[in-house]
Amino acid sequence: MRWQWICDGVDWGEVEALFAAVELGGRNGDKLRRAFLASQLVCFVYDGDKLIGVARALTDGEYHALIYDVAVHPDYQRSGIGTELLAHLLERLPVWR
Repeated sequence: MRWQWICDGVDWGEVEALFAAVELGGRNGDKLRRAFLASQLVCFVYDGDKLIGVARALTDGEYHALIYDVAVHPDYQRSGIGTELLAHLLERLPVWR
């Protein structure tokens, strides 16, 4: 697995296809790209060249953070990737605990 924490080089068509595969409809086109670019923390998970997971978070940097758009490809669900993705996000969020 390869974990990517920036939007550089992301194929937004793949992200859109992942959301469709997990039935999180309504996330498409340039609006989807802009939402990830506007987020303080993003994560893309790859198995080789295949995008298998994504998530993003918004934070005030002090007290609160919200995690959005967590998706794991159906072929990879129930394998711990979603749990690991959330754990990595929580480790990186700069909020008071």
